[in-house]
Amino acid sequence: MNTLGWQIGACLIGVSALIIGIYIGKLLNTTNKVVEKAYKVIDYNERHIHETIENVASITTSTEEIVSILSKVTNIMKVFRFVKRR
Repeated sequence: MNTLGWQIGACLIGVSALIIGIYIGKLLNTTNKVVEKAYKVIDYNERHIHETIENVASITTSTEEIVSILSKVTNIMKVFRFVKRR
């Protein structure tokens, strides 16, 4: 009876290792498919991605210019306020 117990345990451990191996295989296969789809999307939209990045850079430059102009205007307004109070 003792021999039968460890054989059942070994069989259960082997079956569970097989199930885990199959699950890991499916997981890796699914991950591979997702990565392939991501590469296809990136390849298909590469031009649009580059255009978007360039537009973001120009928008950033424009906002920096606007902020600098507004800071100059507020500084001028502060000077006029100071002069007006005297």
